[in-house]
Amino acid sequence: MPKTNSIDTNSTINKKKERPKRVHYMTIIKTNTKGILYGNKCFEEFTKSIGFVYSVQIKGKSGSASGFIRFWHNGVVKTTLVFKAGPWWKLRANKKKKDCRKLSGDFVG
Repeated sequence: MPKTNSIDTNSTINKKKERPKRVHYMTIIKTNTKGILYGNKCFEEFTKSIGFVYSVQIKGKSGSASGFIRFWHNGVVKTTLVFKAGPWWKLRANKKKKDCRKLSGDFVG
């Protein structure tokens, strides 16, 4: 009976080609979850497609960024997004946020 896990002995395996592509997302640091639809799959996929994700860090907790560092970090990320995703990325994100809230039933008003 032949082996079921046998492979062609003459072929070589290109591990780099088979490995999934690693993607690094920029992070926008927020102090609370208000307005970012944390856990909404629709909005999270949209922000990843643009190239960023939201990171929630509680103010004053050890390991979280101070206000000064958070301000400059978010400034650099938002400026980079202007060049990477276009100057109207924030308007598109707000529109998509509203659409995702309506689809999931989170929209009131």
